[in-house]
Amino acid sequence: MRPKILSALLLVVLLALVPAQAGAEPDEETLEADLAEAIAAVNDAQAAVDEANARAAELQTQIDDTQARFDELRVDLNEYAVYLHTEGDLRQTDAILSSEDTQDLIDAMTYTGFLGNERAALMNEAAGILEQLRAEQAAHAAELEDAADALEAAEDAQVDLEDQLEELRAEEAAGPGSDGGAPAAEGYGGDGGGCTEDDPTTSGCLTPRTLHMYNETIEAGFDHYVSCYRSGGSGEHPLGRACDWAADESGFQNVDAEGSDKEYGDQLAAWYVNNADALGVEYVIWYREFWSPGSGWRSYSGAGGDPASDHTNHVHVSMQ
Repeated sequence: MRPKILSALLLVVLLALVPAQAGAEPDEETLEADLAEAIAAVNDAQAAVDEANARAAELQTQIDDTQARFDELRVDLNEYAVYLHTEGDLRQTDAILSSEDTQDLIDAMTYTGFLGNERAALMNEAAGILEQLRAEQAAHAAELEDAADALEAAEDAQVDLEDQLEELRAEEAAGPGSDGGAPAAEGYGGDGGGCTEDDPTTSGCLTPRTLHMYNETIEAGFDHYVSCYRSGGSGEHPLGRACDWAADESGFQNVDAEGSDKEYGDQLAAWYVNNADALGVEYVIWYREFWSPGSGWRSYSGAGGDPASDHTNHVHVSMQ
């Protein structure tokens, strides 16, 4: 009988592979929970394969040992047959003639035949065990195949869920209403083309590259309050190469973004990172962290303890 774990495992795998109802759009939390179950199913399937392999190895060892015993008995019996043919009759005759007791005489006459019968019986027993073990090995091959199939199905289910989760996270990072990517900003000089374009957010100016970034950001669905050009001071704002996007829909709030505002900022920052090459992003600052293409995310050294300087109420993006 096959182990019950295989049947249960196959059921788990089949359930994991059943497609969701039409129109169902699982959220990240659901996919993460499903993925955790799928990983557990893979672990169970791997354990079943390991168990089946161990049993297969055990059966092979028993078969090898029994075959060796069988071969040994066969050689022994062949040698005994030669002995009977060449010497057995003379020794048996001598034993019979020298016997003074009736029982000794009977023993002497039957001893030779008894040894042959005993060896033959042991060979028959070994042959029977071999047949039984090989039948069990053949039956176990199906169990091993089932276990391997269950593992493959469980791994496929895990990969499928990982792909779904990655796709969902990419969509979330791309932002609301986004097609997942921004067209490349091409044909601009090293300064993004100079501050030659009207800034839609202020009375100042933007570089063509920054204006392209602004338009693509809006197109991606990020529509909260934004301010780009700022006269005076240092940095890229006076150069028309930076924008600040409020986490709150209505504008910059003197509080750390939380809830949906924090999620909006996370998505926007991730969108800039994902499209940095296409847009020409130089760096991003969000929630006390600084990102650049060369270093990735790290702690922001300019944090000053308030939402504006810590960039916890807005996402800052500077352009090349």
